[in-house]
Amino acid sequence: MTTVLPVAADGHVIAAPDGRPAAVPADWLPGAGRTSVRIDVDLTAVRVSAGELAYVAEQAGGDVVDWHLFAGDRVVAKAVALLRNRDRVRFDPADGAELAYDADGVVARGGATHKLFPRIDPAVIGLVTLAGEEKILLGRNRRRRYFSLVAGYVDSGENLEEAFAREVLEETGRRIRDLAYWGSQPWPVTGSLMMAFTAVTDDYDAVAATDGELAEIRWADRHDLDRLPIARPGSIANRLINEWRDRH
Repeated sequence: MTTVLPVAADGHVIAAPDGRPAAVPADWLPGAGRTSVRIDVDLTAVRVSAGELAYVAEQAGGDVVDWHLFAGDRVVAKAVALLRNRDRVRFDPADGAELAYDADGVVARGGATHKLFPRIDPAVIGLVTLAGEEKILLGRNRRRRYFSLVAGYVDSGENLEEAFAREVLEETGRRIRDLAYWGSQPWPVTGSLMMAFTAVTDDYDAVAATDGELAEIRWADRHDLDRLPIARPGSIANRLINEWRDRH
């Protein structure tokens, strides 16, 4: 039986009673004209309103939750990313023609003959430790109430290591060394692929002016992490911070 994974525009999905992401029978969401993308042979993700999502969740006996609770789930990440692409990419950048998507809702064509594939923006993030100390560098963005790790998008012409070193210097005024790749995670709500690093700095204090993106920058030890609000579960920042805390 064909099933559908309903996803609201804000990225909310349904958690089943067993805690897993919930797909529902296709006939629960009838109607033509829905934005949809094929995820698997028998699974399609569909865009629904917040009201529809709440109604379907009630019928399924589940709860409406933010997608990030399933950030490690390939199906949910793919669904959120592809539906976001359908919402945002509607015209051919070459000639302005309205795009027509293939039967799976993934690849598009406009007035030109070339295919348009969903865009993924590379981004970097990482955990910076202070040389000789059991401390990590945290920052609080002006738009958020929690502390997280330095992150940012890769500029044209940069490799990943250069991008992370630049972001740390711009946002915190610290220089870093001994960069090492740690892992990656899709972050579909922004169309990003987050590539994570670890690094070391000798700069306790800033040695350069910052760009003002962070409202607060601080060094945190393990005990600080027990009382500070940090990046939410499901994010690669949360995993990096907790892995460091559990080792120390």
